[in-house]
Amino acid sequence: MRRISTVALLLFCISACSSATTAFPDGSRDRHILTTAEMSKSPGWTAWDMIAHLRPEFLRTRGALSPRNPVPVRAEVYVDNMHFGNLESLKTLSAEQIVRVEYLNAGDATTRFGTGHMGGAILIQTR
Repeated sequence: MRRISTVALLLFCISACSSATTAFPDGSRDRHILTTAEMSKSPGWTAWDMIAHLRPEFLRTRGALSPRNPVPVRAEVYVDNMHFGNLESLKTLSAEQIVRVEYLNAGDATTRFGTGHMGGAILIQTR
């Protein structure tokens, strides 16, 4: 009987721990997603400014593809599931109209959008 109680308690603890979400120091739930609640938007900010302030790692250059091709690899930008351009295009988008920003790593971006995403992808959802 005692053994069954111990196993039941252990299973309860495992299920309780697995359903808990981890919060980061800035209060976010996932380092790959920026939600409206996390976004601090100053008047006149562009999407670039906001992302550089809250998740600068999204804008990081991912190095060269190979020694023969020394061009640095950077993320591609998608707005409402349509290709918007490279990272520089974020400077033309107002932060006030953004409700969600997500970063996809190279593998996930290539799976979703095809080749040419070795730097990953930044997905932006607007109002």
